[in-house]
Amino acid sequence: MSTVAGFIADPDTYIDGPPHARFDALRTTEPVTWVEMDDEPGYWAVLRHADVVHVAKHSEVFSATEGGVVVENLDQVALETMRDMLLAMDPPRHTAYRKPVAPEFKARVIAELDGRVREVVRGIFDHADQSGPDVEFVHDVCAHLPSQILGEIMGLPAEDWPAIHAMAERNSGSQDPDVSDGQERGSASIEMAMYAMQFAASRRASGPQGDLTDVLLGEEFDGHLMTDIDFARFFVQLVTAGNDTTRTMLSSGTLALLDHPDQLAALRTDPSGIPR
Repeated sequence: MSTVAGFIADPDTYIDGPPHARFDALRTTEPVTWVEMDDEPGYWAVLRHADVVHVAKHSEVFSATEGGVVVENLDQVALETMRDMLLAMDPPRHTAYRKPVAPEFKARVIAELDGRVREVVRGIFDHADQSGPDVEFVHDVCAHLPSQILGEIMGLPAEDWPAIHAMAERNSGSQDPDVSDGQERGSASIEMAMYAMQFAASRRASGPQGDLTDVLLGEEFDGHLMTDIDFARFFVQLVTAGNDTTRTMLSSGTLALLDHPDQLAALRTDPSGIPR
């Protein structure tokens, strides 16, 4: 059992940036290590790339479905609910759910959104600029982009985007004691699910619009069409995950460029270096 790996899940560990030296040491001495928690049994931390790849490729041993994908011990009802979410599915069920939507996220399809994405980004910057002399970049810029682009992709009414963004923020921030009392995840998820079911019912009544929602409601997943409840589960996960990961990527990438001005200058000189 590890005596030093408990720092991994402590937010204070990362105040001054990632502790690369400590992780290097762990990868050498304890690449697979048990991490104890105060109120839960604990978890295995897998720290080397090759080992992570091995775990990801062998779901028959390292199952996302069996115990869920959170470190907490879930009761049976909560576990069964989680097992119906894409994140907690193992192949072949996971593959069956991903296959119908994967073409909608190919580079060619996303490239077709370039013009609209630029419009959304300009609108976000304009709003931030009009809000005052100081801009909190993570909250005022990065946090708004993913929910608005997902709104475009799914055909959600633009007037609903702020509410969807707020629900996603509450959901992803539920484990942060500075912004949540710990009860936000349940209530925000329920609100998002209720919205999604109402939206699915409305779309079925109005007919196809040529967006991702039509794919979700019209294609077979694991041998059956999505119910409104199935759509709600997918919606909650897609919006929450998209909001959290994209915001983090944008803010971390911006910070990295500011910390390495030579790279920022090179990118400004030749933007073709941006991966597409």
